Amino acid sequence: MHYYQFNIGDFSLHTNHLTLEEEAVYRRLLDFYYDTELPIPIETHPVIRRLRLGLYEPTVDVILHEFFVKEADGWHNLRADIEIADYHAKGKTARENGSKGGRPKKNSGSKTQSVILANPEITQPKPKQELRTINNKPITIKKKGFIKPTITELVDAFAGKVTDSGHQAGLFLCHYESNGWRVGRNPMKSWQHCVTNWITRSKQNGTGQQFGQKAVSKSERRDEAARRYLEENNDDGVAWASGNQVSPR
Repeated sequence: MHYYQFNIGDFSLHTNHLTLEEEAVYRRLLDFYYDTELPIPIETHPVIRRLRLGLYEPTVDVILHEFFVKEADGWHNLRADIEIADYHAKGKTARENGSKGGRPKKNSGSKTQSVILANPEITQPKPKQELRTINNKPITIKKKGFIKPTITELVDAFAGKVTDSGHQAGLFLCHYESNGWRVGRNPMKSWQHCVTNWITRSKQNGTGQQFGQKAVSKSERRDEAARRYLEENNDDGVAWASGNQVSPR
């Protein structure tokens, strides 16, 4: 064996009482044991010479008596013997499988098929179950959030429906900017729908007059507040122009 597993924790647990010299001698003896796959010979001098341990012969004797067992054919290490035997057993199995064309395949397909035939109602997936097998993640449709309209979009929405489309668009923008784009207490979902309601209310408030003329003092106060808002918030990119024009800066 040119390779063997080395458990650092297990080794330290059983050797933490050794000196550095004793530990080094033990490791060299173990390497020799795994490399030759044979016990340490009873006559240790050839091994000591090969491992360059001539100056540490008394230490070799201490390690052999503590970690090895003397038998008729040499000094045995129980753990090394078990791992070497396991290594040879696996090698034999691999050679046998190789001579037969490789590792035998698991015969799971026929067994599964027999279970399905015996229990068709249990094993056959339902349509919904099959769908979840194809895609475990539920299908979600992302809804687009509310997007505030631009002044250009508002002017286009009011155009042709009121005589002062730019003016009304500016009032609409100021009103809903000031209340956080809410309809009552709820967030706005469709500004197009709100524009339609705005135009309807404007027609009702201005009965018998042209659009843009205020029939009641409440509308006049609203328009005046809107004008002040636009004049004070020019940094938002919206400029108020007289007449029907509302243009971006």
